[in-house]
Amino acid sequence: MTQEVTIVSGHLTPDQERSLVDWSALGQRKGTLVILMGVTHVARTTELLMRAGRDATTPTLVIQDAATRLQRVLTSTLADLAEDCRTHDVTPPAVFVIGPTAGLKVPNVVAQPEPCLSS
Repeated sequence: MTQEVTIVSGHLTPDQERSLVDWSALGQRKGTLVILMGVTHVARTTELLMRAGRDATTPTLVIQDAATRLQRVLTSTLADLAEDCRTHDVTPPAVFVIGPTAGLKVPNVVAQPEPCLSS
């Protein structure tokens, strides 16, 4: 499968000077890329990744509200990810998985929250 996983924060605009993420370098990688906090800038992020060399047909997966009763999972491709997020009203919090791992079959299992323990 993959031997490389990179996890980055996508909360800053990829063009922003304060961003420490090298999107061009990530676009050239072949492994799995996980983007946290990237909903707002998904269109620009995917554009930069494809421009840097990531294939437009790269599988993608979005998990919104993970491990809650509201969890939603959306599968797409890198080229269609931004539009699919708009169409399906993806909002934070969401995690993006881009690469070979995102193409695996994932059961739509929703974790049940554990009851809080009182002291």
